[in-house]
Amino acid sequence: MRKRTFVVSNDMLMQAGSSRKKITQRRISMFKENTDLVRVPQKKTQTSQQSKIEMKGPPGMGNFIFSRIRLAFAVIVFFGLMTIIVSAEDVKPTIDPHADALLKRMGDFLAQAQFFSVNAEIWQDVQLHSGQQVQAGRVVDLQVRRPNRFHSEVRSSRRNRGLYYDGTSVTLLDRVQNLYGSIPAPASLEEALDVASERFGIVIPLEDLIASDSYQNTIRNATSGIDIGPVTVLGVPCEHLAFSQGAVDWQVWIEDGAMPVPRKIVITYKDEEGSPEYTAILSHWDFQTKLPDFVFICEPPIGAAKIDVAEIKNENKNDKCEGK
Repeated sequence: MRKRTFVVSNDMLMQAGSSRKKITQRRISMFKENTDLVRVPQKKTQTSQQSKIEMKGPPGMGNFIFSRIRLAFAVIVFFGLMTIIVSAEDVKPTIDPHADALLKRMGDFLAQAQFFSVNAEIWQDVQLHSGQQVQAGRVVDLQVRRPNRFHSEVRSSRRNRGLYYDGTSVTLLDRVQNLYGSIPAPASLEEALDVASERFGIVIPLEDLIASDSYQNTIRNATSGIDIGPVTVLGVPCEHLAFSQGAVDWQVWIEDGAMPVPRKIVITYKDEEGSPEYTAILSHWDFQTKLPDFVFICEPPIGAAKIDVAEIKNENKNDKCEGK
């Protein structure tokens, strides 16, 4: 591309110089008028200018100081986080040795029992759609024969159902709707109940009492535990223990004497609105009556329809009492 050449004449330069001179004189005149209206003491102006000069410092000093501050802040944050992590690791459960010993004694007693039966009256806080909190009650009959038999009956104003485990399969029978579903199950009692809970979408009644090591199941996540002292539950002398594990507080009343069984259980869910509670009153413990095989076999009533397990699970999702 060809370059363009601009030619400026002497007349143009003289005109530009004359115009520039006039503009400069006009600006000086305006400046004088302004300084006549507002006069700033000379000493103060010098002091202000001097302070500005003193604040400047060497070139790059501001960036240097800022980087040092940022580094110091990062170090403080790092050591603060390390302190929190170390403190969390150092936190150990504070459990009263006497409370721990009583809970272990109860767990060992239940684990060594080859078979037993128990009745439980359960009350549970439930929130209505209006926001009001009410208690829902039900009765549970439980029969266990180790290592691979289980039967429970749950009855309430809305529900009447049985759960059977015969060593090879688990069957859930809904007597209200005259429906039932069955699934194959492992040979282990605990594994079979886990499968049943997942496939049917239900909570196994008093599951912690059925575990082969109920002590470890309950104490594993406890962060504190105390022995409240002796009380009575339905006239039975008991020892009242209280434990905490994060968002859940739970209490158990263990019978005194040669048969250390739980007589009452209360669970408080502190992380839920209204801190709802689950309460179970246990009675009629029986470790003497033998339980034959037919107790654990489901015989559906005449006219009962077998349905897919997925349908049962979907229906149980809407039941608020199935959450605990």
